[in-house]
Amino acid sequence: MTRIGAKALCLFRYGDKVLLAKGYDPNKDEYFFRPIGSGIEFGETSVQSIEREVLEEIQQQIAQPKLICVLENLFSFDGQQGHEIVFVYDAEFVDSALYNEAEIQGHETNGFTYIA
Repeated sequence: MTRIGAKALCLFRYGDKVLLAKGYDPNKDEYFFRPIGSGIEFGETSVQSIEREVLEEIQQQIAQPKLICVLENLFSFDGQQGHEIVFVYDAEFVDSALYNEAEIQGHETNGFTYIA
């Protein structure tokens, strides 16, 4: 990647737990964890991005999103260097029953599924 990307990620906390998506880097042959979210689309705010991503990936609506930090991330994934600016939010689920789930099935738009 030769450009700086813009992403928005959202933390969901409940007691001493936090919801994270499990990912895998085949080049490094290792797993990693990150909050739910993805790239901000053109014309979309970072808040709109997390609302859309959470709805698309785990079919849930969020309430009270609060920006907690903005960070710069230099990384490698699948053998490619990356550089991104990340807006990190804290929010709550509208459906509080979700907090009792041990795992949540997530779906990326490319068909990839994951466990959060």
